[in-house]
Amino acid sequence: MEKASPGALRTTRRALVLAVAAALVLMALAAVAASQLLPMLERHPERVQAWLSERAGHPVRFDGLETGWTRRGPLLRLDGLRIGTGSEAVTIGEAEVLVAQYAGLLPGRSLTELRLRNLELTLVRADDGRWHVRGLPGQDSGGDPFAALERLGELQVLGGRLTVDAPGLGLQATVPRIDVRLRVDGGQVRAATRAWMDADGAPLRASARFDRERSDGSLYVGMDDGDLDAWAPLLQVAGVAVQDGRGQAEAWAEVRDARIDAITGVVDLQQVVLRGAEGGEGKPLLAKFDRVSTRFDWARNSGGWRLDVPGLEAAGGGQQWRSEGISAQAGPDQALVADRLEAAPLLRVLAVGAQLPPALREWLARADANVVLAGVVLAGRTGGSVQGRARVESVRFAPVGDRPGLDGLAGEMLVDGSGVLFEFDPQAPIRFDWPSGFGVVHEVSLRGEVAAWPQDGGWQVDTPALRLEGEGYGADLRGGLLFQGDGSRPRIDIAARLDETRVPVAKGFWVRYQMPEQAIGWLDAALVGGRVANGRAVVSGDLDNWPFDAGSAPGTGLFHAQADLEDATLKFQPDWPAAEALQGTVRFIGNGFDFRGQGRIAGVATDALEAGIEDFGRATLQVSTRTTSGAREVASMLQQSPLSVETLAELALDGPMQGSFSMRLPLDGSDAGPDIAGAARLAGVDADMPLWDLSLQGLRGGLDFDEDGFHAPRLNASQGGQPVVVSLRAGSGHVRMEENTFEGELRASLDAGELLQRAPELDWLGPHVDGRSTWSVGVHVPRGEGDDARLMLRSDLVGTRLDLPEPLRKPAQVPLQAGIRIPLPLGEGDIGVRLGQRMALRARAGDGPPAVRVLLGPGDAAEPDAGLVIEGRATELAAMEWAGLVAAGGTDDAHGDPGSGAGPGLALRHVDVQVDRLLLGGGGFGPVHLASEDGDGATQLRFSGEALSGTLALPQGNGGALTGHFERLHWQRPKLAAGAREASDAAPVALADGPDPAMIPPVRLSVGDLRVDEARLGTATLLTRRIPGGMRVEQLEAQSPLHHVVVSGQWTGRGPDAVTRADMRVASGNFGQLLEGLGFHGHLRGGDGRLELSASWPASPAAFRAELLEGNLRLSVQDGHLVELEPGAGRLLGLLSVAELPRRLSLDFRDFFERGFAFNGIEGEIEVEAGRARSEGLVMDGPAAIIRVAGHTDLRARSYDQTVEVLPKSGNVLTAVGAIAGGPVGAAVGAVANAMLRKPLSGLGATVYRITGPWDEPQVEVVRRDPPPAAGNERGQDDD
Repeated sequence: MEKASPGALRTTRRALVLAVAAALVLMALAAVAASQLLPMLERHPERVQAWLSERAGHPVRFDGLETGWTRRGPLLRLDGLRIGTGSEAVTIGEAEVLVAQYAGLLPGRSLTELRLRNLELTLVRADDGRWHVRGLPGQDSGGDPFAALERLGELQVLGGRLTVDAPGLGLQATVPRIDVRLRVDGGQVRAATRAWMDADGAPLRASARFDRERSDGSLYVGMDDGDLDAWAPLLQVAGVAVQDGRGQAEAWAEVRDARIDAITGVVDLQQVVLRGAEGGEGKPLLAKFDRVSTRFDWARNSGGWRLDVPGLEAAGGGQQWRSEGISAQAGPDQALVADRLEAAPLLRVLAVGAQLPPALREWLARADANVVLAGVVLAGRTGGSVQGRARVESVRFAPVGDRPGLDGLAGEMLVDGSGVLFEFDPQAPIRFDWPSGFGVVHEVSLRGEVAAWPQDGGWQVDTPALRLEGEGYGADLRGGLLFQGDGSRPRIDIAARLDETRVPVAKGFWVRYQMPEQAIGWLDAALVGGRVANGRAVVSGDLDNWPFDAGSAPGTGLFHAQADLEDATLKFQPDWPAAEALQGTVRFIGNGFDFRGQGRIAGVATDALEAGIEDFGRATLQVSTRTTSGAREVASMLQQSPLSVETLAELALDGPMQGSFSMRLPLDGSDAGPDIAGAARLAGVDADMPLWDLSLQGLRGGLDFDEDGFHAPRLNASQGGQPVVVSLRAGSGHVRMEENTFEGELRASLDAGELLQRAPELDWLGPHVDGRSTWSVGVHVPRGEGDDARLMLRSDLVGTRLDLPEPLRKPAQVPLQAGIRIPLPLGEGDIGVRLGQRMALRARAGDGPPAVRVLLGPGDAAEPDAGLVIEGRATELAAMEWAGLVAAGGTDDAHGDPGSGAGPGLALRHVDVQVDRLLLGGGGFGPVHLASEDGDGATQLRFSGEALSGTLALPQGNGGALTGHFERLHWQRPKLAAGAREASDAAPVALADGPDPAMIPPVRLSVGDLRVDEARLGTATLLTRRIPGGMRVEQLEAQSPLHHVVVSGQWTGRGPDAVTRADMRVASGNFGQLLEGLGFHGHLRGGDGRLELSASWPASPAAFRAELLEGNLRLSVQDGHLVELEPGAGRLLGLLSVAELPRRLSLDFRDFFERGFAFNGIEGEIEVEAGRARSEGLVMDGPAAIIRVAGHTDLRARSYDQTVEVLPKSGNVLTAVGAIAGGPVGAAVGAVANAMLRKPLSGLGATVYRITGPWDEPQVEVVRRDPPPAAGNERGQDDD
């Protein structure tokens, strides 16, 4: 070929450019010309009809014409367009015809385009699977719409509406906007479509080519980054629709006879949400995927279809799933082959679909289930058997509600015509998670096979031998389940043998949602330790009847598990000690369990221990046990239980006993407490209670207890060789007073000193109380936290002596109701004491200075302040003894330095007491009011009464003195009848100890008006001081116009160690008046002289007794008169009654003449030694006679051995003469014979009498009688 020259090429290009330019100019000129001619076409529509009829090949008619110009060419708007004639006419209505004057000139392009707007199209799928389009012009008349339109060129549908109606697929939806371009080329129809569900969304693209006659062709549908939610009405299959998502999707389909014959698809979607059936609360179920990507090929074949999925990837909820090499065949021949198949996406879709029962759908939706299969090969025929195999790599589903979860199940599965055989992979750990059931995750391995086969409309799943091994446990199982296919629970028939394991392992196997929470809590806390051996279990029955009740009708089901417990530890109650070293058998039967065996509870050996829950549904635990352990172990156990009492925390018991215990504890969540019943029988138990400082021996008796406490109404024992009775009560319903949580009582004969040792705050009473009485000692522990426990003591004090000043003085055998309240522990709180109606006392315990408040009389003492407070009212009060006791400050330093008190003193702070009779020195003062007044360095007592008025200052310290001044001090002896006075003279003083003189501080007293009985002694002073072991009276002096009394001496020791020494001088101008004032009426008139006494006795001054006297009495009295007391009974009953000395320390002068005996003087001396008073020179010299008395009186034997010589002076002086008997130092007893009493004294001579015998019945005899003296002699004597 010859190559063109460059010049020729340039010429050719220039020619082409000029040609194109010319063509464009011509086209522009033609367009201008045509645009100018369009209005003319509107005036001549018949020419347009003719032109269109020529192009269509059919008559074309229309009712209206409008013209317009577009960039592509002229546009004809037609109204009422009709193509054809008669019955074959196609009515189109409104339409547009575009004359594409430019594009129409191109090859294969039409000069005209028919545009139809707002056309309603319907895509219908028939039941045989064929698809048809309805709504094209001409279809209503049954003709071929393409035949009438094919010569008009391209058909365009703009802004149309498409309805998809596919009942067989469950589709009924409308696409609101669709644009279609359709061209008919003979037998071929080509179409392109864009459709919008949302005007703002990406359109769906589709193109198709098909044969008009055979309806065969191909179809393409695609969407780029579209929103799936807009297309949800079309994207639904089997009740599952797309609700949300976006991404790319393309599909290529082959159509045969208007049916979809094959599809190839590629999908890559994100954030896909599928909506399914309604779930709970009327809301639809949703399945969500973060991503779905796959490619698939689907093709129809003879009688069925085939699906090939080379790969499927999905992700959601943080999980990814991948399936590979899946091929599925459906039809007469069925098959499934997969290299790897993960069922999670499919299961999620099924969970929202409507194909499954609602309960199963809900479970799948919440279970997050997945099954991973590999090497799947399954094949079969419809109606025939299926065979194949697969490896199960994993089965997983989460727990839902009361249904368990499973993860990690793996093995080999074989399928044949008879059923399915599954062999577990023992190397694959399985996690069994049942939160509402077992509550913990069990990781187990299974070894063995399970077979499943259809039976009676259901499936039987069975295993001949299955080995299960978990952490710390294992079992061999056989049996299976029968799924009945009616939606009910399966029937179970399984037997198991359990490996030896630890008891706590059982905590992981409670079916918790079928048991009360309280029962679960109890079981979890109860199973502490031990071994389970020889375990066996069998369960058989329809699970519709689960849990099987052992008491239900036969045939409803059986559950029986049994094992031996070895060295087990069970804690039945959190606040009770655990049962340890248990050996026995535990059985789970039906819906309960029981245990029988023996063990130890807090060291207590149980001979028989039984426990169980009859029905877990009602969950009531019952426990019973018996023991013959020692009391020490049982007490230790009780102290570790709710029956523990803090007061008994240190209780130590030792000895044999028998006990029983039973408990019924509801575990049904009712918060009801346990019902406890038990008893203990003590058989010689020794008890040591350090808190009470008490030891008991040989306790015998019974103790019963329940959930509220215990009571032992009577326990017999001994303490210190003395029998005692003990009662114990604790808890509501057992104590006598509901405000107490514990009450203990002991009745025993107790020594007072031992009791006081238990209360150090009352140790100052120790020296003043002794003896033994029957006491009731009670311990009360209040229920409230702020209240303290207390020790209560009660006694009538018979056998206990109170050596205290009045009103608290009490002989041993006199009853006096006493009560003592001591807080526990000892040494804390206030101590209360009550002595009948005499006194109430409250003393502060603990650290700090002592504080005591005393209330005399009835009532309760208030809380004490520091020191001693005395108030109230008393019938009698021994003032000086109380003053000494109080002023001593509570010191027990009786024999040491008077100023060295042992411990803090009990200082008097306040006194306000009304006394009916104030006692002092054996006498009293009548009603007196005592009140305290504060003074400088001392507390003053103000005494206000008719007989006593003044103040007494008590020192604050131990070394000070009692000082005071009394305006009047009228002391009165007690008024006694004659017989009572003699008895008082004879009887010893009951309380000989008296106060301790070493505790009486120095005394400095002055008295303005001192009276003793009626004797006016004038002013008086008393000065004492302390000496080692006692006190010394430096001066006791009374001075009046007639009398002067001076006493000095000392008093040391107390009780058997007491010694009193006294020197007394009495000078009186009228002894008769003095004696009358002192209460010795009718003994003596007149008499001036003095009396001196120097004596001692081994007792206190107040405990003076004549038989104890040692000393000397000198008497010298002149010019007095002895007065007759009993005329006719004896002329001389006694001159000096020494028997009166123990009571009055004075002489009791008695008359011995009928009209008395005047004397000029009485002088003499009496020596007393070793209880014998002797006088050798006592002389009474009177005008009538001289009387001499010699001999002795035994003051201890109370007998006489005396001689009395009577020397008459004159016979005419006295009016009567009688025989005279007298006792110089004792009461004169006896009488002279009546005959002698009638004789004149002048007719007698000197007579000597001997008086012997007891004081009550003395014997008087005349031992010598001299002749009467001559008259001269008488006169001579008188003259002398």
